[in-house]
Amino acid sequence: MINRSRAYGCVRLCARSARFILLAIILGGVCEPALAEKFTVRDSIELMNFNNPYTRDSDANCKTSPDGKHVFFITTKGSLRTNELESDVWTYSTTQINQFLEAKSRDLLAPTLLYRVKGVPQAHQVNSYGSLITNAEWSSGSDSILALVEQQNGYRQVVRIPLSGHGAVGLTSSKLDVVNFSETAGTIAYLVSEHINPPKVIGKAIDDASSDITGLSLFHIMFPKIVPDPTSLWPATDLWVYYKGKSHQINDGAEWYYPSIVKSFGVISISPDGREMIAAQPVPEIPRTWDVYKSASTIFGFSTATTGIDRSGKSLNWPWRYVYIDLDTMSVTPLVDTPSGYSLGYYDTPEATWSQDGRSILFTNSYLPLPKGKRQKDVLPCAAAVYEFATKSATCLALSRFSTQHEYLNSVEFGGSARDVVVKWAGEGRHIVERYQETISGWKLIPNAGLIRSKSSMISVFLRQDINRPPTLWASRREDNLLKELWDPNPQLRAINLGEASVYSWTDGTGYKWRAGLVMPPNFLAGHRYPLVIQTHGFSNEHEFLVDGSYTTGFAARPLAADGIIVLQMEDRSDRHSKPATEEAPLEAEGFKSAIEHLSREGLIDPTRVGIIGFSRASWYVEEALIEYPRTFRASTIIDGVDQSYLTYLLFAPGDVEGAIEPEAANGGAPFGTGLQAWVKNATGFNLDRVETPIRLTALGPPSILGEWEIYSSLYLQKKPVDFIYMPDAQHILQKPQERFASQQGSVDWFRFWLQGYEDTDQKKASQYRKWEKMCDMQVAENPKLPAFCVRTKH
Repeated sequence: MINRSRAYGCVRLCARSARFILLAIILGGVCEPALAEKFTVRDSIELMNFNNPYTRDSDANCKTSPDGKHVFFITTKGSLRTNELESDVWTYSTTQINQFLEAKSRDLLAPTLLYRVKGVPQAHQVNSYGSLITNAEWSSGSDSILALVEQQNGYRQVVRIPLSGHGAVGLTSSKLDVVNFSETAGTIAYLVSEHINPPKVIGKAIDDASSDITGLSLFHIMFPKIVPDPTSLWPATDLWVYYKGKSHQINDGAEWYYPSIVKSFGVISISPDGREMIAAQPVPEIPRTWDVYKSASTIFGFSTATTGIDRSGKSLNWPWRYVYIDLDTMSVTPLVDTPSGYSLGYYDTPEATWSQDGRSILFTNSYLPLPKGKRQKDVLPCAAAVYEFATKSATCLALSRFSTQHEYLNSVEFGGSARDVVVKWAGEGRHIVERYQETISGWKLIPNAGLIRSKSSMISVFLRQDINRPPTLWASRREDNLLKELWDPNPQLRAINLGEASVYSWTDGTGYKWRAGLVMPPNFLAGHRYPLVIQTHGFSNEHEFLVDGSYTTGFAARPLAADGIIVLQMEDRSDRHSKPATEEAPLEAEGFKSAIEHLSREGLIDPTRVGIIGFSRASWYVEEALIEYPRTFRASTIIDGVDQSYLTYLLFAPGDVEGAIEPEAANGGAPFGTGLQAWVKNATGFNLDRVETPIRLTALGPPSILGEWEIYSSLYLQKKPVDFIYMPDAQHILQKPQERFASQQGSVDWFRFWLQGYEDTDQKKASQYRKWEKMCDMQVAENPKLPAFCVRTKH
């Protein structure tokens, strides 16, 4: 039986004598001072996070009102007890901030609460640490804040929040699900996601007893309530505009389908006079001439001969373009009749911005028209371009760097005039700011030039944080370089020993240099070798306060470290999509293995006690690692995973082009005839007999059950230790506090059991541990020659 009293024993040993510390270490934990609180999953869920500006942005500045008199910001925190989020809108006047900066007092300045909403989150979120209040911006008159506010039905409504704090009013119907909007000079443009009722008949009715389902995806057949539209895997989006006192639907009944990224960034930009706008529109067709445009992916391109891209306009990789809309005539014309680069793997932020005089448009991540008569191959998209209405032409300021330098454009803006442009890049821990200026000979990069700012930006309110420093709000005044901390939303963290995190770099056997966040246990003891958990799927900002990891689904970096486990939060290889698809997972797995070797050589970890977490696409990488290096990992979790394997291919490829293209590329062709041999060699599902690691699977929603059934069924039938958890109503990136707790605390319990032999004394978890103990017994019985993959200490 596993020793449940270990956690209490450590405290007693510390209190009695220092000579017992070594014994405590051997038992799997390092003693901590009794007065130091431990950071837990609950602490993470109930932290107050910044949403606007967003905590995870590398350039997180509060928005100043057009008249320069106020700033606002939005925070959100969770309640584990009620399963609700609480989202708040706060404000400061710039007069307050000026007085605060000039005062000698060290006291912080509390903001004014303007608006609050509570509720159980329902709306789909594309980021961790989501909010009930999103897409907020100042009204053009500076008298109110406009924001999307989630209603109880999960739909978002455009709400006007007056600066007075009273009389907030919805500007769109609560029956419409608004996913993005923009307002200028009283004109409001907004995107509405269509919600249609599930069909009464699945497929085409033949008679009262049968129907034809040929060509439908399994999603539409089995989950019509989740995916009710038989023509697409995601809902159509309608573009509406409120102009001169009337509402108009721009696409006028036509169905526009956008990937989530376009909806979330919201490529909607209204001219300063409110009479024109720029929006994103799916292209009606793909001209054959576009095959000269270079893709950042080895899988997708505009050549249908090589990719088989769905030409219906509804596939995930269907391209979109920027369009110009005259609101007086409601006419829609392409700004430049070329596609965005986003559908081909260029992740520069899509956005469009008008100059103050309304004569120019600054737009991003788009291919530009080819010069007449030229058909050169491998044309890159333009990361930032300026369109001049006078000449009806666009000039590229900077080409995309994503596929060459692994940097992506984070944001763009006009400087002091339409002749100055500020471009901000990010990538691999770097943050680069460039300024371009229009000269007699054209647009030029100005080396080492200072940035021109408007008078309204004399006061700046922004987030300051680092990998070990929780985000706080700061204020500065440019004219005299005054800088002070303004507000700390989480003073409770000062009483918690968070441990230390740092940026860790190493080079693997392929020559690739990796970067990751390394989180050490509090009161780290040099010379002691700790268990290690590798968290996958991203490390994009080394200056972000590292709490959970890349996502809030399953990852729990600081809580794991607080329990005596070193955590490595690894990036995805930046070149993974430009390599042959068959190499993607093996190269990532090599990175995991090399990380363990380097940390072991440095004496930090015990290489026999290593766990790993895979989420989403990174689950494929983890499965590959468990197969290729079967005795390297003692425990693993795989959550809502994609693994490009055989059963998922057969289940999801019909009716879903991407469901076929990616797994075929990853495994060397279609799995039929002689092509099946390549799948038997490469696909994870055919090689699960080599897995020796206990795996905890988690399915999020009904389709996820099918996505993970192959690995679960195979391991279960082979009598290998596998645990399968199901969250029927969960979305991919968990937002509900209780779902987050179940997922993140589940990871902590799982890894503590297998890496430390620890069981929580909470009686509600007793059955969980009995099940895991049986798994351990089963593993030892089935594999008597293998070392036990759990630590068992008898009383």
